[in-house]
This record gives sequence, C-alpha cells and structure tokens, in this order.
Amino acid sequence: MSVVETLPILYKLNEMAKLQQGEGIIEVHRALLCDSLKKFYPQATNEEIHQELLTRGLFDPSESTGLYKTLKRLEAKHVWKTVQNEFEYLKEEWDGPDVPIYIYPLTANRPIVEGVEVKKNGVAYNGVLFLFVADELESEEIKALFAHEYHHICRLAYLNKAPHELELLDALIVEGMAECAVEQRYGTKWLSPWTTRYSQQTSMELWKKYFVRALRAKGVDNHFSFLYGNEAAGLPKWIGYCMGYKIVQSYIENGGVPDQRLLYKTPSKEILKGSIFKV
Repeated sequence: MSVVETLPILYKLNEMAKLQQGEGIIEVHRALLCDSLKKFYPQATNEEIHQELLTRGLFDPSESTGLYKTLKRLEAKHVWKTVQNEFEYLKEEWDGPDVPIYIYPLTANRPIVEGVEVKKNGVAYNGVLFLFVADELESEEIKALFAHEYHHICRLAYLNKAPHELELLDALIVEGMAECAVEQRYGTKWLSPWTTRYSQQTSMELWKKYFVRALRAKGVDNHFSFLYGNEAAGLPKWIGYCMGYKIVQSYIENGGVPDQRLLYKTPSKEILKGSIFKV
C-alpha cells in the first residue's frame, strides 16, 4: 500500500462533470471518489462515505468542473510524490504499517479559524488515510500534515481499539503524540497553533477541574467537547488538543522515550504517569 494515484481519477471527474448538471454532478463525484472506498467501510453506504469526506474537507461536487487548474498546480508541486517519499521514510523510521493514502484538493469553502483560513486537513481511520490540501501549501507543510495523520495510523494500530472503545485519555495522547512527532521531524514552525494556545497553569487548572474525572469516558462522540471545546461546559476551544500535546511533551522532558517507534507503542497510562499531569 502507498499513495493512491488519485490524480487520473480527478482529471476524469473534471471532464465528466462538465457533461452533467445538478444531481448528475453529485452522482459522478460520489461514484468516482467513493465506490473504491467501500472495502474500508463495509457497513456504510456510498452516500454516508461521501458525506463523511465532504465534512472533512473534500472539494464539493459543484467545484468539479473548475478543478483543472488546481490539479495542475498540485501536480506541478509534486504533491503525490512528496507524500510517497515521506511515507516510505516514516514507515521505515517508525516501523509503521502499510496503508493506502488518498490525496484530494481541499474545498474552496474553507472555514476561518482564529482569523486564519484553513488550507489543509487530514483524517486517518479504518486503516486508510486521507489528505485534503490547498494548492498553495508549502512542501514542508504537506509533509507535516501527512506525518501527523500517519502517526495516528501507527498509534491506533498499536492500541487496536474500535472507536467506541477508545478512552478520552487515549484520544488526548493520540493527538499529543502526533504533534510531538511533527515537532521532532520538522521543528516548531509546523506545529499546530493549539499546542501553545493555553499556559501550563491554565491547562493544569482545567485538567483537575474537568478532565481527571472523565479520562475513562469511552467513544469518540463523548470526546468531542473535551478535544474541541465546549464553552457552555467550561471547556475552551481546542483545549484537549493542547492538553494532549502538553502531556506527551512533559513525559518526554521527564525522561520518557523520545524514539517514535517506541513512544507510540507505550501505553497511555504509562505516558500519563510519566508526565506532569497527575490524577
């Protein structure tokens, strides 16, 4: 497994979409991009797979007819080759699993986070990895995005838990480990802004007040507020992501294993025990 050759499919979609209207464009978009993914999500319909990818950042069906220039720019930047090379390196460096990697243009309907337009997103689950990228991204930023998501693949393969079995502590550390891996390989420039969003004191206060009693909560749906924030519940934006990074960072600083091929195979409770965050 490696980077999937999505570029020919995307060019084909661009041409086919020009011959369609309305629902026809949606059907072509769904068929070309989602039919081959059914093997990864046997319990989901094509419509459900399609909707999931759209919520993650896949370009909208209505954007298909204007895709040509974007694809040419991504191709000129050697995006697929860049990710392939990085995959081969990290797979050996981290002793990670083989996975298929799908690269698609990011939607033009991008959210604004903290006053900055989002230009990338990635998601990794069920043994498959997706990257949604804008054509203006720098090569190093694409590598960092891939590394973050591929680290998720490595960690989740080690945990070997279904989404409903993951505890909140697992979720925090999954995110924290991925950012520490990015920092080790690419430096602080490409760290996500949420890693330093809250001070140590603020993080500690929120940890004791909200997180400690919820660490064993299972299921990704139950983790959403803790990861992304819920102002009504007293949880500020991105607090869980920041918390996870600080947990793993302090574990490493306290003498924990920095080698990624060993770190991602370390139990969550051991990481927490070696950090400055106590229960």
